[in-house]
Amino acid sequence: MSKVAVASTDGVSINEHFGRAQEFLIYEVGENGTYSLLEHRTNNAACVHDAGDQAAGTTTQLLTDVEAVLVSQIGPRAERELKRYGVFAFAVPGPIDKALKAYGKRGKLIRSTVSKGDAGCQPCGSNRSCSCS
Repeated sequence: MSKVAVASTDGVSINEHFGRAQEFLIYEVGENGTYSLLEHRTNNAACVHDAGDQAAGTTTQLLTDVEAVLVSQIGPRAERELKRYGVFAFAVPGPIDKALKAYGKRGKLIRSTVSKGDAGCQPCGSNRSCSCS
């Protein structure tokens, strides 16, 4: 089982930018694609406009116990900060149900392919292309 954070304003779609998310839904996801909602976490850092590094750091601290974060968008600074804690970040706007099922079924492959916290990897850009040296 993996713990996954989702940025959503409606509990149905992944529709929130990492830096603007006022709340994260925390799910437990099984390898067969089953999932259950564990909790809602309020992100007070999202209320601070133009806080930059401080807000990204505060939001990251809120999510250090999850394996992955699913958001509609994420900046490279926030992605690097999450990676320092071994948290995968994925920009996957769309239905929460579909994304959690896919992550559950592919999470093992992702974990074995991408080394958590690997300093040689470059963050995924808007075109979702990543590279590792």
